[in-house]
Amino acid sequence: MNIQTLSGMARAYGSAALLAVSVAGCDVSSLLDVSDPSRLLAENVEQPSQASALMNGLEADFLCAHGAFTLVSADLSDEFEDHAASGDVWTLDRRRPQANDNWGDNDCTSLLPSVYLPASRARWVADNMVKLLAEWTDAQVSARSERMARSALLAGFSASMIGATNCSAALDGGAELTNKEMFAAAEARFTMALNGGGSDITNAAKVGRARVRLYLGDNQGALADAGEVPAGFVMNIFPSNATTRLYNRIWHRNLFSKGYGVPEWNRGLMTGGVVDPRTIAFDTGEETGWGPGTVWGQTKYPDANSPMPIARWAEAQLIIAEIQGGQQAVDIINTLRDVHSLPHFASADATEIRDMVVQERQRELWLEGFRAYDIHRLNLPLFPAAGEPYQPGIKGGSYGSETCIPIPIVETFNNRTIRGG
Repeated sequence: MNIQTLSGMARAYGSAALLAVSVAGCDVSSLLDVSDPSRLLAENVEQPSQASALMNGLEADFLCAHGAFTLVSADLSDEFEDHAASGDVWTLDRRRPQANDNWGDNDCTSLLPSVYLPASRARWVADNMVKLLAEWTDAQVSARSERMARSALLAGFSASMIGATNCSAALDGGAELTNKEMFAAAEARFTMALNGGGSDITNAAKVGRARVRLYLGDNQGALADAGEVPAGFVMNIFPSNATTRLYNRIWHRNLFSKGYGVPEWNRGLMTGGVVDPRTIAFDTGEETGWGPGTVWGQTKYPDANSPMPIARWAEAQLIIAEIQGGQQAVDIINTLRDVHSLPHFASADATEIRDMVVQERQRELWLEGFRAYDIHRLNLPLFPAAGEPYQPGIKGGSYGSETCIPIPIVETFNNRTIRGG
């Protein structure tokens, strides 16, 4: 969706409405004296004095988008299964998403959100915030450089979320971009975030840039960034129980509404012969009637306001392990396992080490939005396999083999660059 165009339409709406009134009657002078106190024009809001309020809005938009991203990634991958009665959202769980799916442009609070709309909005708002802060001065806005860096950081994560879920996308009404081109757009924004921010923003930008460089095949660049992330670093965002839009979306759709549950093939994952505490699932005892048995809950996000990580040292280490392999990868795996008192791994076989790095990513980064794109980029086996019956006796059909979501029809319909004319 062209968020910038929508913003422009909103700004132009007032003048267009007045023009329509003026040609419909003769004497409209009194109407022109009437103001609508509910309307906020951009030129009245985008002021240095409103910098804090604008940043708060950006943070809320990003939190909304990130929640949608983690839920969609979980459902598209093997982390969640659908227990909802609404048949128009089953296409994602079946791995058969279509460009014209009516959930394709849903917002973050929907039964099944899209990633495309909320992440496109967060990306545009963040880019716009960078532009505004660049025009203002340090005298006008406190912590201006750090706010610019934070905005660029959130723009980078927003662009990378679109790339990790959608097969293609567009920016600001431009040409259709591949997911790799979206990662390149994210990389540019992470690079911008390295200028002027504090250590937390710098470290998160290095994690984000290492991530997209890995996805882009720039192994040396990814290693350079990942190797500079300090041990134990984590940047969280903080959902809120104050309003539905700010809920932790995994908690909301799994433990609260019971629309999605942990599937049988993702329960009781073992590491070194013991149950891995990073992926604990439990039987809620509740059955919706629209899923296989009772809904199984996750324990990673137990509340509406459970924090969610967006950048972690553990991910940076796994990036190094994936690229380097060998004994260095083995040592990284065991360091991460030590945190959870898990048995060590030992091997000198390159294929076995590579497979164990993939498995470690599945455990360590569970329900953080990585699994779906790992399946896509590494061509991992699909569970259940393509062609197997989809929840037989409950929903019907069969599983597909799609591992990314087509650009939604709302984008191709509204985007003149893509549709032509």
